[in-house]
Amino acid sequence: MKPKTKQLFFLFSLVSIAEIALISTGNETFRLISKPLIIPTLAATYLAATSRTKPFYKDAVLMGLLFSWFGDVLLHFEGYFIPGLISFLTAHIFYIFFFSSTQSANTSFFKLRPVMLIAVIAYLIELMLLLWPHLGGMKAPVLLYGITISTMLSAAFWQYQKLDNTTAIYLIIGAGFFVASDSILALNKFKKPFDSAGIYIMSTYILAQLFIVLGAIRYRNIPQEQ
Repeated sequence: MKPKTKQLFFLFSLVSIAEIALISTGNETFRLISKPLIIPTLAATYLAATSRTKPFYKDAVLMGLLFSWFGDVLLHFEGYFIPGLISFLTAHIFYIFFFSSTQSANTSFFKLRPVMLIAVIAYLIELMLLLWPHLGGMKAPVLLYGITISTMLSAAFWQYQKLDNTTAIYLIIGAGFFVASDSILALNKFKKPFDSAGIYIMSTYILAQLFIVLGAIRYRNIPQEQ
């Protein structure tokens, strides 16, 4: 890892730890500083660790991070849940695009893995059953969002045996943590608020973005069989 990359990763780690600490102490004032810095420091780490061959708006990972940052900022304030939801939905779409655009000489991965797909569908159905009675007028947006994150997770699963194992595992772990974070957020908001929800939501979210970026860095830097 390059020295500059190490420094940026260290900064990302410090900001992330500070964010969790501030949540645990209920310090919302200083979270106005820590929370908006998480994604920029991670994006800077990604940029430092990869060679730039195209504009940032053509990089699906960077665009996913950008819209995640929009969502972070919007969801921090009351009354901006729908714009924040749209921002994160857009981020997931960019991550789906990234997963679907990875290339490999291995064609066997195109074979359906019904167990993986059934597991993702079962999870989505169970989550919707838990949330549905409490959603009111939010049924359609939450269902659309649930389908989108499930598609993102499925696309991540399909990286296994398509890319090298470490890269694929990073991406799958990242997608899994993202689904966990969004699920905890939804259950806390619509079903029943619970203690320490903020810590669980942000911890899984930070790990989600971290592992997706680590996987993307490996994919960009390790020559893939074309």
